[in-house]
Amino acid sequence: MTDQSGSGLFGPVTDNERRRWQIQGHAALATVLQRASAAGLTPLHWTLSDTGHLRGTVPVLDHTAEDVTAIYVAWAGFLDLATRRTAPGDHGTVHLSAIGDIPDRTGRLGHPVVISADLRPADDTEQES
Repeated sequence: MTDQSGSGLFGPVTDNERRRWQIQGHAALATVLQRASAAGLTPLHWTLSDTGHLRGTVPVLDHTAEDVTAIYVAWAGFLDLATRRTAPGDHGTVHLSAIGDIPDRTGRLGHPVVISADLRPADDTEQES
């Protein structure tokens, strides 16, 4: 099945193109994960879109806000993601995101990636301790 919407300059995007983009994104992620493992980085939750875009989300379970921030900064630095944003979220949450491209196995940039983290405020009970 192909997407017939937005038939731009080159026509509609095909499923074959989407499969190719996912395979390329998957290969780029595999390379990144091997290097990250060797560097001792904390594993992230990863998703791969049908266009090959990668999203790594910092796990928050069992991590303090300081830990989450440190993991985010380590990954953003490791991937050399220069575009970094901080945005307020709901209920005092702060959303961090770093955006850029990662290289494929040949070293050529071109695989979009986002690293994100949500910092939640400490509970009142934690602040009283």
